Amino acid sequence: MKRILLFALLVFSVKNYAQIAISPSDRGANEEFEKGELEKFKKTTTVFILPTLYKKEDYEKILKEVWTVTPYKVVDFKDFKILDYADGSYSLAKILGDIVMTGKGTTYVHTNFVIKMIDKEKFDKGFKKLKSDEKKYDEKLNNVFYGSANSVARVPLCVSNKFLLAAMGFGPKEERADLYTKMYVEPSFTNTNLGMLKNYFQVINRGLDKNEHYGLYDPFVNPEIKNLKESLLYIPEAYMMKFNALKLSEKLRDEKDLNELLEDYKYKFQFIKDEDLEKKILNNEDIYYLRYVSMNANKYLQVVNAKTGEPAFYYYDTMVYNLKDDDFKRINKAIEAK
Repeated sequence: MKRILLFALLVFSVKNYAQIAISPSDRGANEEFEKGELEKFKKTTTVFILPTLYKKEDYEKILKEVWTVTPYKVVDFKDFKILDYADGSYSLAKILGDIVMTGKGTTYVHTNFVIKMIDKEKFDKGFKKLKSDEKKYDEKLNNVFYGSANSVARVPLCVSNKFLLAAMGFGPKEERADLYTKMYVEPSFTNTNLGMLKNYFQVINRGLDKNEHYGLYDPFVNPEIKNLKESLLYIPEAYMMKFNALKLSEKLRDEKDLNELLEDYKYKFQFIKDEDLEKKILNNEDIYYLRYVSMNANKYLQVVNAKTGEPAFYYYDTMVYNLKDDDFKRINKAIEAK
């Protein structure tokens, strides 16, 4: 199996919060941290490197509202220099990705928002072996830096179809050669509007503050799902699209398809534009919305309380590329059971 790291290639009772892993496991399994590891993390300054689709001030505003577990700073990805943050006093919160190509020709694209903490001893050991004048120095420095980073949290990100095609090599070569930049300067994901990021940050902060750990793979229902008996479920318009895995294309579902998709959901729902949902979350409105993430036929489906960021429902599945009528049937069943 051949793995291409984007950041290297391109200088490039179980408690569960779903769609978010707080765990030392890179894959997001529910594993305990080593003793003292989270205490060590809390002594770092967390450096947030986030997409330039929003202003630095916008990110600082939501972080001021929800992030208390560590001191923090927001750094533009173009200004981020590895050696400025390798002394062991920093943790990083940023987007990372990789492309995995199997011997059978299958390509997998992974993109995640991660929080990692640098192991200074491990970094120093690898850094000493590098020579600044050797070939691919920047790539090797990246490998040493991220190879010495311990996982703290992970959030899977759902790529746009345009980004996916470029990552899989079906677009112009120059597009693939600039994937790392695209993740930061173009709208490449369906679950990173400013409101959704705020909700993710809320939950990560709360879990880390309480020294909790949990993974990505355990479905659950929170009793507050019963609130949807009276409340609207907002569904982002992006989820009206249907992906064809064989053609690597997507199309807008027609009215008949949408009706069939939602026919087993017996409560109120409304499709909503991304920017309108973002406003509702940032305004702390007491609403619920669907957040759907698809990555390499893995599905992470969640109903989110927009005010708190807390999940009311979560379902994880594999070998599926789209929302299905069974998903809404499950949500409906969970509501009726409470």
